[in-house]
Amino acid sequence: MTVLDARALNRATLARQLLLERAGLPVLDAVAHLSGLQAQEPQEPFLGLWSRLRAFDPAELSDLLTGRHVVRTHLMRRTVHLVTTDDVLAWRARHDGMLRQRVLGVYRRELDGVDLDELAAAGREILADGEPRSMPELARAVADRWPAAGPRPLGEMLVAALLPTVQLPPRGLWRTRAGVRYALISSWLGRDIDPPAPDGSDPVGQDLVRRYLTAYGPAASADLRAWCGLAGLPGAVSAVREELVAFRDERGRELLDLPDAPRP
Repeated sequence: MTVLDARALNRATLARQLLLERAGLPVLDAVAHLSGLQAQEPQEPFLGLWSRLRAFDPAELSDLLTGRHVVRTHLMRRTVHLVTTDDVLAWRARHDGMLRQRVLGVYRRELDGVDLDELAAAGREILADGEPRSMPELARAVADRWPAAGPRPLGEMLVAALLPTVQLPPRGLWRTRAGVRYALISSWLGRDIDPPAPDGSDPVGQDLVRRYLTAYGPAASADLRAWCGLAGLPGAVSAVREELVAFRDERGRELLDLPDAPRP
């Protein structure tokens, strides 16, 4: 099996991430190619795209946000990411279990005894009017039913896990300071997120494998898991393995890749 040394991996990773040289892609295509950008800090995506694209105009990204072509949402690893509308609709349900477990990992004691399905229903009822709300506003609206939990755990479980939400502009616009206001994805985008596959297959997981390798490969399975935070992807990797080629790095780890992906 071919061994890729550190320099070969460095060149390949930089090329996939559009960091070896600036690309001439439209902004929306670049966000899709990268499978989203980290956006905990609202201005991060602008810097990330300026680093990657020729003649990047920050106003284009702001227009995509206000035009609802990209959204800010809790997704990979429960962190805020900027992703395309198509991707959040397709991927959000696949991340549901991980998002719940990550919030519980922080607030398990506070949320002990809280029926999460009831909490989700209460949150949906409040947001059903389509009016955006901050996390504290949403938490206070349900806190009377679960006073022992405290508003912060209730709020984080609602906006980061139980409810498919997005952070609305002006949050995330270029050189704009704004608080975080949430709305349901269905309200903001006019349609519900895609449901899980009914037959138990995992087409979204398989798509995530391919998309990750497109933007960040060659990579080990552990790298994929670290990127998205999803533990249940071995089946997806197995399902697409025949499409992939394998290498090893200098530590002996198996690296998977798309056969025609650039490895300069």
